[in-house]
Amino acid sequence: MTSSQLLVRPLAPSEVIHFRFGLYVGYCTQVRGKLDSAALAKAFEILRSAYPILSARLVLDHASQPSIEAAPELSAVVDEVAGPTDNPLFGLPDLNDRAAAIHTVRGSDDTAAVTLLTHHAIADGHHSLHLLSELWNCYTACVDGTPAVPTRHDYPHSLEHLLDQRGIDTGSVDALPDTDIFGALADVDTPSGPPERVRTRLSAADTAALLATGRSHGTTLNGLVSAALLAATAQSRSVDIDTLHYTYPVDLRTRLTPRIGYPEGTNVLGMAYFVADPQADDDLLALARAVTSKLREGVATGAVFAGSSQFMSAASDGGDFANPEAFLSALLVSTNWGVIPHLPTPPELTIEDFHPLMPNNPMTSVAPYVITTYDGQLTIDTSAHSPDTSRLLADHLHGLARRSG
Repeated sequence: MTSSQLLVRPLAPSEVIHFRFGLYVGYCTQVRGKLDSAALAKAFEILRSAYPILSARLVLDHASQPSIEAAPELSAVVDEVAGPTDNPLFGLPDLNDRAAAIHTVRGSDDTAAVTLLTHHAIADGHHSLHLLSELWNCYTACVDGTPAVPTRHDYPHSLEHLLDQRGIDTGSVDALPDTDIFGALADVDTPSGPPERVRTRLSAADTAALLATGRSHGTTLNGLVSAALLAATAQSRSVDIDTLHYTYPVDLRTRLTPRIGYPEGTNVLGMAYFVADPQADDDLLALARAVTSKLREGVATGAVFAGSSQFMSAASDGGDFANPEAFLSALLVSTNWGVIPHLPTPPELTIEDFHPLMPNNPMTSVAPYVITTYDGQLTIDTSAHSPDTSRLLADHLHGLARRSG
């Protein structure tokens, strides 16, 4: 460590697991038109100045404690390669534990894939999507010749710190689970090579119909997608639906008082846990309402603040951790990033699509289903090896959309 590098703070338990696995998350915009590489680099520098966490690294301190280290003297990673834009991580360099980077893959025509990568220890999905929107704001201003000056933000706090500020017992946040458990899961055989990305997308009309189904039947889009995903997974794995352990993160920012801004926290997430009743897939609307009701109950009782404790307890009691393959066959994970925020561009550039990416996931078999809505279209992306699940998921979602009347 040089004299210009300063430790900001140790990572909290809610952040450490992402450090242990070196987890990055990519937020990819597929663009068409004139992309100015110099303006993109300038935009990222402006963003780094406004959000100093983006100039940090994740390191072990002198006591081998995972920590955030300020390293502003390190140049920004704004990488660009020529390659297939349908593979946004093509040619991705080693990020060397940097907190963030920009990677661009330029196609042979006027298309490109521009990806913001953030280390999961320093930002969750909602935080990073805010940064992505700010990046495109800065880029557009740079192209227009009027560079933006975003409000400067402090380093984000951990969930534990934010809960403590609000008088919530931080003992309710899980400590890092036994890493031997997760090491065993990571060692389970998975197909070699880069994981295939599988996408399920509804049209804008079908998405609107699905939302109408939720409104008319007392549930939410998340409840409907969860019900369809549970049913599809049970069918594709040939298991009873009540044997699945379903868990997903819950953004706590709007559920705490005072509310928390997106850049104020790293992983401001609770965990919802749900197990369906036997034969629950016989009525997907009732199952969706059950998922929604369980989440509301967890928020009201504070159970979501306990993170994955219910899930860990259930798996431990069942002996699943002794057999990682059996555990994986019962595990289902989703994450709902909601509506992708407005991403401004100059007139000569158009953002045609958005893709979530999870490079270097050590547990491909439990890769989450990432739920987003972009340009009015519901999309579920995953790198889990589950083409049958995705086909069945689409069938169930279309069926639910038809019940909007």
